Amino acid sequence: MSIALVIAIAYFVLLSGGVSLWVRKRIKSGSDFVTGGGKLPWQLIAAGFVLAPLGAGHTLSLWQRSADLGVSVLWWGIMSGGVFVPLFLLWFGPWFRRLNVQTFPEGMGKLFGEKIGYAISCVFPGQLLGICIGEITATATAIYALSGGSIPFAPHCIVIAMVLTVIYVFVGGLMQVAWMNLCNAIVMIGGSFIAVFYTGRWLSRAHPESGWEGGGWESIASHYEQNAQVGEVLKTTLLTFTPEVIFLLMIPCVVLTVFMCSASQVQNQPMLMAKSESDIRRGTFYCSFVNSMATYPWVILALVGMAVFAIIGRDGVTPLLSVPYFAIMAFPPWLIGLLMTALLAATLSTTAALILASSHIVVSDIFKRAVNPRMSDRTFLILVRCMIIVCALVVLIPALTREIRLMSLLYWIFSFAIPVFGVYLIGMLWKINKVAAWTTLLAGYAASFLWTFLFQWNWPEWIPAYFNQNVYPTIVATLFFGIVMNLVLPGKPGFLKQWKEAQKNNTPI
Repeated sequence: MSIALVIAIAYFVLLSGGVSLWVRKRIKSGSDFVTGGGKLPWQLIAAGFVLAPLGAGHTLSLWQRSADLGVSVLWWGIMSGGVFVPLFLLWFGPWFRRLNVQTFPEGMGKLFGEKIGYAISCVFPGQLLGICIGEITATATAIYALSGGSIPFAPHCIVIAMVLTVIYVFVGGLMQVAWMNLCNAIVMIGGSFIAVFYTGRWLSRAHPESGWEGGGWESIASHYEQNAQVGEVLKTTLLTFTPEVIFLLMIPCVVLTVFMCSASQVQNQPMLMAKSESDIRRGTFYCSFVNSMATYPWVILALVGMAVFAIIGRDGVTPLLSVPYFAIMAFPPWLIGLLMTALLAATLSTTAALILASSHIVVSDIFKRAVNPRMSDRTFLILVRCMIIVCALVVLIPALTREIRLMSLLYWIFSFAIPVFGVYLIGMLWKINKVAAWTTLLAGYAASFLWTFLFQWNWPEWIPAYFNQNVYPTIVATLFFGIVMNLVLPGKPGFLKQWKEAQKNNTPI
């Protein structure tokens, strides 16, 4: 077993064990397990939230996509941290608390009727577990690197990744996730940037054993400049606004992160830990900073790794494995352990939050509200823990596929939330009408599926290829039917208007 793997395993075993012992006595009910008791300070609320939208979306998928778009992929982190995080923590998160519900599907049911809530409860766990596939792949990649390639990627590394994920959340639920995220945010940012600084030192010197002749960062930049094809994105320049960057990255990033993440139980669940809305808002700057900065080291390391292997003439290194292969070649064992522990901190936190959120929705919305409303609190807690194991097993089978185009996977799955959050926004801010809500949801899903499984097979040559992302027809259908149907049909005032009136008159809503 490599020193790097020992470092990572020791860190997560000690952290998981210590935090589990710390929070175990504080988990006295099923509500404590899934909401943290609703009395945690703002630092833990921020920690519970900040790593949830990271994972493979901010790490492995970006370094994989950087093989095509270069540093332009950093716009994903910039816009996610600069647009989505402030919107959510300043407005969307506090709004969700005002609904006084446990899950986002339950909130939709409160706005538009139980049937729509139950429908979303059936769809969203599958969506969240689909994202888990990418997260488990990223975690397994880190473990593969930590082992020096000695542990087979599939199934061994993937199984280990899932075991670590279950340990991350099984004992203390959301409170355990929050405390571990607080530690892991520091490790993630610190470890990944230390690796970048060490990379600069390594690049400046010759390493005959690997074939690298030195030259520093200039050699990397020169490689990309010399090998740039006509019309290709300049991979070392962030300010390259080609149609590919704008329509394949920037616009989808804003739409998908705002609409998907804001409708996700993963992001809304930490809001239940807060004492008040002000505690949610206090962590906005911290969360925005971490969310954006987390992306930079991984993209830099990927571009360096792919350039180095091309320069020394080593073939067969895929973008997916460029970072771990470069770490194995260039870093000392302690730094490999620190770097991949940083990656594990990002991916495990996200995967654990996804597993917990899926389990919470299934048990709360389906088993309890729909099947057994009189379910005891002890039974609720047992079922949530059992469902964590079930969800983990469900994710394992598709995760065993080694080479996954993570960005494409995330784009498609994220689009499932566009109609849901579009309807939710209309119901919160403007008007509540059940018929309009159902029509908008069905139209959005129909557009997504038709675009994906029918139209793309016969893509018209006169339409640029960068418009083939299903985010575009889905958002167009959602906006069109959402606006038109609510203009035509009558309805109750939006929930926020009702809430303000109730607060003013001191009456229940």
